[in-house]
Amino acid sequence: MAKSFHLNVLSPDKTMFEGHVVSLIAPAALGYLGVLADHAPLAANLKEGKIIITKASGEKVVIDSQSAGFLQVLKNNVSVILDSSNS
Repeated sequence: MAKSFHLNVLSPDKTMFEGHVVSLIAPAALGYLGVLADHAPLAANLKEGKIIITKASGEKVVIDSQSAGFLQVLKNNVSVILDSSNS
């Protein structure tokens, strides 16, 4: 079984996703980036685009973000904060 990490995807008015996942692909300002468990600490600006989340079961969750945001990776905890919830 693949190692997992905790992910929160937040907008100003709601929690869009919260749980343990095995991978995250997000639209960073300079291109898409991937995050797996034990990723090095990272902070990145996000742009509009698809956020692709893979759960341990293999199920994929896609959030089509219409706003910019911010991503932080620290000790197997990842936070994605979006400017709006127009997704």
